[in-house]
Amino acid sequence: MILSDMTSSDVDSYNSYRVTFKPNCSLSTSGKVKVVLLLTVIPCSIGVGFSLLGAWLVLPFVGIEIFALGYAFYHVNSHASDYESISIDGDSLVVERCNGQHVSQHLLNPYWAKVVRRELSNGELCLSLLSHGKEIEVGRYLTRKQRESLAEQLQKRTGTFFKTLK
Repeated sequence: MILSDMTSSDVDSYNSYRVTFKPNCSLSTSGKVKVVLLLTVIPCSIGVGFSLLGAWLVLPFVGIEIFALGYAFYHVNSHASDYESISIDGDSLVVERCNGQHVSQHLLNPYWAKVVRRELSNGELCLSLLSHGKEIEVGRYLTRKQRESLAEQLQKRTGTFFKTLK
């Protein structure tokens, strides 16, 4: 499971709010290099040993294994700087996401935004913001408990229009 850093800053609890989520990247760059080297040296030495014994057909499979390992670490490393940010400042609510090299921003009005909680069949909680027919899922890097906390915080700061209708 991916854990996250959840940082928030409250300047004025009704006018300004910002929270940022990041996936947990517990392995440093040098640690990743050491793991890749270790996981490359072991199959190479086993493959060379078998090829010296006459089973040279093992070497193409060792190459495929090393390629797959390299691609997996490349993919993980390219998403190491991903984040999700929710900020409310006055009459704008901005949800910003960075996924790999792609950064997207969604702008909503906090007075019209509604927090939607949905229970999934596997027991997870799906959290999204709904406004003017646009639904944006938030809290991808959070645990269920953290999503519930985020939902409470966002409900305090959004949907003023819906609160006056009740």
